[in-house]
Amino acid sequence: MAQAPDQPIEQPTQPASQDAAWPQLEPELLATLPAVLRAVVRALGFSRAWKWLTDHGGINIYVPVGRGQALGLSSDELGRLREALGPHLDASNRVWMPKCDKLFILVRNEQMRRERHTASIAALALRYNLTSRHVLNICREEEDRQIDLF
Repeated sequence: MAQAPDQPIEQPTQPASQDAAWPQLEPELLATLPAVLRAVVRALGFSRAWKWLTDHGGINIYVPVGRGQALGLSSDELGRLREALGPHLDASNRVWMPKCDKLFILVRNEQMRRERHTASIAALALRYNLTSRHVLNICREEEDRQIDLF
């Protein structure tokens, strides 16, 4: 699909060979992540990456060349992960997966604060598997930061 000459060319936020199967993600959230973590989130999507890195974070993993199922991923997920992690793989197709609990929590909290104006506390609690009290505390943290101007 060619763009008209008067329109600016946008930089892709995902690999050039992406198709409809690649998850759509907010560039602002991706920009806050380290490179390897960003590649995993691009390939799997935020919630799937979170679940996958719970089991595979903090270790050196081998990413198989074939498109079969491995590492608890479907063949499509594995193919996307291999493509996204390509620049980070060593000569033996291994890469250190980051342990990203605290980082994901920061990103999750920021996403929750953005969604707070369009979703109820109960809906956010169910979506993020938290208690309503915890969601309220997270949303109040931003209000406390904004009030302290001087």
